[in-house]
Amino acid sequence: MPIEPQSKPASADFPQGETALGPGPAGPSLAALAAPDQLWAGWARVLANGGAAGGDGLTLEEFGINTPARITALSTALREGSYRPGRLRQVEVPKDRGGVRTLRIPAIVDRVAQTALLQGLGPWLDPLMHPVSFAYRPGRSVPQAVRRIAALRNEGFVWVAETDVDEFFDSIPHDRLLTRLAPLIGDAPLMDLIALWLEAWGEAGKGVPQGAPLSPLLANWYLDPVDRATSQRGIRPVRYADDLVLLARTEDRARAALARLRLALGEEGLQVNEERTRVVPFERGFRFLGHLFVRGLVLPETDTPDATAPHLAPAERDTLRDADLGLADAAHNPAPGLRILYVMEPGRELGLRHRAVTVEEAGRELLAIHVDRLDRIELGPHAGVSGAALRGIAAAGVPIALVNGRGQTQARVARPMAERAGLHLAQARAALDPLAAAALARAIVAARVHNQRALLRRLNRKRQDAEVTVACLGLNKALRKVERAMLDVDELRGHEGAAAALFWPAWGRCLEQGWRFEHRRRRPAPDPVNLVLGYLAALLGRDLDVAVERAGLHPGFGVLHVARDGAPACALDLIEPLRGPLVEACTLYVFNNRNMQRGHFRPGGPDGTDAARPELTQEGAKALIRAWEGWVDRSVLSPFSGDQVSWRRLMAEQAQAFAAAVRRLSAGEPAGLVCYRMDY
Repeated sequence: MPIEPQSKPASADFPQGETALGPGPAGPSLAALAAPDQLWAGWARVLANGGAAGGDGLTLEEFGINTPARITALSTALREGSYRPGRLRQVEVPKDRGGVRTLRIPAIVDRVAQTALLQGLGPWLDPLMHPVSFAYRPGRSVPQAVRRIAALRNEGFVWVAETDVDEFFDSIPHDRLLTRLAPLIGDAPLMDLIALWLEAWGEAGKGVPQGAPLSPLLANWYLDPVDRATSQRGIRPVRYADDLVLLARTEDRARAALARLRLALGEEGLQVNEERTRVVPFERGFRFLGHLFVRGLVLPETDTPDATAPHLAPAERDTLRDADLGLADAAHNPAPGLRILYVMEPGRELGLRHRAVTVEEAGRELLAIHVDRLDRIELGPHAGVSGAALRGIAAAGVPIALVNGRGQTQARVARPMAERAGLHLAQARAALDPLAAAALARAIVAARVHNQRALLRRLNRKRQDAEVTVACLGLNKALRKVERAMLDVDELRGHEGAAAALFWPAWGRCLEQGWRFEHRRRRPAPDPVNLVLGYLAALLGRDLDVAVERAGLHPGFGVLHVARDGAPACALDLIEPLRGPLVEACTLYVFNNRNMQRGHFRPGGPDGTDAARPELTQEGAKALIRAWEGWVDRSVLSPFSGDQVSWRRLMAEQAQAFAAAVRRLSAGEPAGLVCYRMDY
């Protein structure tokens, strides 16, 4: 049966296990990472991941029987130095290409400790790693590695050396790994703990176990010098754990790259798997990460061949998220209606070739994506689009949002709405009926206030700021007033406004790194924090526009927001429960974790000199979009399906729940609208 953390949920400054521990002057320390709050966050992640017992035979269910006492004891043992890791459980699983892979699974208490360490150490080490590695890193994935290879092929890197590292995880030398870590981790107790795990893991001073939470981070860090050594002289490596390809423009360069790889691995006490090493041209084809690359095609390997694949242009099978191109997307998210293409770089132009959306620069095609693989396009203020492409893309059902430097929608182009007259009429009746509108609006406002309070509680768990605590108490009262309110939309708006007056000053107190926030101002945003809040709210609003249309709802009919020409009232209603966990939490994250720097902002206004109307620079917009895509790509427990889903999938489910509530009202039944509520 499912189990939940007892007494206290996972503790962190940010939702879904995010943590404020990260790169900073002093670096991570064992005292911070072994704190009970950090271990609770580790336990929440271990519980969510599931898995079997370790060498001690203790299951997740058994560990969960008395979690508070176990967490307290673990924290004490780690900080006092009395902690000792348990035995590993060995399990063999078949490999895709034959043979078996041996997993060695730590005990649950050890997984909790390692996961807590990983959540603090990972943000410290990951930014220092070379971008050619795509495994076990936040914001990186198999689809990104695949798209990178396809993009390099289009740039003329048509020869490939493919290989993997022989017995990689079992061959990593402990002494070399510790020597590599020592200059970056100045905390001696933390280094001692890592050394303790290594001693318990490997015989003869080698090996990190596949199955331990910390192993992927350590393995990636150990191979970083190899990534750098092979990223030279016209060679483009792409590595996923111990599998890698080296791309070159000529066969000679590819073979030279392979020789350089052998040398670099040898210097680290490793070697290539010669049986799986070869040099081939793209024309002949090769397999990597479950995909077949041949000529200009990228085909997922499946039991049934994709009959549409031969008709696709290069790189059409996947939308692109490539920092080199200034683009981002959510293509690796499996839920429908969630694939977004950002075209933000000056000089880039959106086009249409047959059924493929193209991005070009100076007459050179950078990528082509089939329209069936796109659900929305964001076109920046300095990117262009031809009239024919604009009409063709809209006719294909892919909406295009033209946005300015502040993230605001200047125009939106899409084909006419789907024929959903029955639902639209029911939605209009609900909007015009005061009691029906108020029934829906009360659920929305209650979720908004609840999530404001939940976010502040999470943020204040470590800070213990008295003024934030007072604001939470005030929000408790505001929420009770909403839930007891008469069915009157104006009264509900008043309660929402009173809650906002409590929330925003407390939220602003949680900003770090010298950023200041006086009050919420939307247009024009007078400071960088308000600008980022507005930018992310606009991104969320456009995501919900898509969700609203796909649910068959009319975008202009709202219950909390008044219907008026040109306003997406329905999306504005549905955004309210999601502002706290997405817009407001992500804004704090990007400022507090230095994703956004002061150099990312410039004066705005008509002549570009108005410091009171800041705008994002090109690099600032790219940094913010990357952070946002990483934020919404995380999983969350859906109150609608009961599954772990991405945030964008949750948006789609929220819109569908609203449509179902409207239909129930039309049938004379109670609305029963469920809105997402954060836990705390």
